[in-house]
Amino acid sequence: MLPRLLYVGDVPVEASYHGSALLHRLLGDYPPDRLTVIETAALSAPSRRLPEVNYLSHSIGKQRWLNTRFHSQAVAWFSRAATRRGPQISALLNGFACEGVLTVAHGFGWLAAAEVAVQRNVPLHLMVHDDWPRVVNVRPGFRTWIDARFGDIYRAARSRLCVSPAMCAAYEARYGAPAEVIYPMRAVKCPAFDGPPARLGRNEGPFTIAFAGSINSNGYIQALRALQEALESVGGRLLIYGPLTTDAAREVGLDRPHTIVRGLLSAKELIEALREEADALFVPMSFAAVDRTNMELAFPSKLADCTAIGLPLVIYGPEYCSAVRWAREDAQLGEVVDTDLKRDLKAAIERLADEPALRVALGKRALEVGGEYFAYEKVRQVFQRALSMS
Repeated sequence: MLPRLLYVGDVPVEASYHGSALLHRLLGDYPPDRLTVIETAALSAPSRRLPEVNYLSHSIGKQRWLNTRFHSQAVAWFSRAATRRGPQISALLNGFACEGVLTVAHGFGWLAAAEVAVQRNVPLHLMVHDDWPRVVNVRPGFRTWIDARFGDIYRAARSRLCVSPAMCAAYEARYGAPAEVIYPMRAVKCPAFDGPPARLGRNEGPFTIAFAGSINSNGYIQALRALQEALESVGGRLLIYGPLTTDAAREVGLDRPHTIVRGLLSAKELIEALREEADALFVPMSFAAVDRTNMELAFPSKLADCTAIGLPLVIYGPEYCSAVRWAREDAQLGEVVDTDLKRDLKAAIERLADEPALRVALGKRALEVGGEYFAYEKVRQVFQRALSMS
């Protein structure tokens, strides 16, 4: 039987995107009476929550301080404060006798989750989506503290689930403890297709490439701007799906006439829309030096749904990033562009626009690879095996 599980973390558990979507899918069939969710930062939208599961909140960081020029000092303050929040979080449980604590190493909640696990003498299950000790914006002196604290918690965790093989290897070398890879997963009711959409084998209308996801760094903005320019050479269109608004797109230069902002859709709606309109999908990573460590270790969660659609992928990022290495060495997938030279991206776009047979072949390969790496049952088994270590 699955343990009575307490989730504590800054990443909300909701059907949206990134780590939130992964948590929602992993916990989607968890017995509701054996699960309690405590969100320590932004709250999930009630309409996107797991049904019948008890959701509670305990805010740790104060956003008004994190949005000021004192951000780095505020992060340090809230990080230390999180290590003392165990008793307050435990008091919220109202008799729920948890047998394990799950958290994601992001923000402040993971620090509190580790304390709850210690105080209740139950196993901690730690998921890592990004290299938080190096991603977090703090002064060098405090980075030493947070990295040491992360190392202690990482080693003490009963199970460690990292989002890429590169992260597993780097963390074992850095912190001296092994981890298991947990790739992003598809939804349990993700549509299944026998092949690419039939129209992919014909040149009809403008060549259309889509991006789906959030834009959380300047490196991603630069990548989408480069794509805008490359599409002009073939008279193509760019569709952007996700939380980006039209006004925000205009502010960052994603407002050319052939760029269309479509908003945030559910996973099912998104897959249907992309099969209907898109000829290829864009999966960018950042070339910015400041993002290098995270690009080396993180893994784009959008690949789970992108490979379910049956469209060719354009994977754009430096040769050292995890997505590029995976696409070339493991998956042998898509059009891979590993330089930020505009001519290289332009050449890849022109190939796809001109060659319907290539689009179909790459779309078929995406379906094959997605089933191999991101199938719901396969990733679910990894997760439940980790929890069984309780």
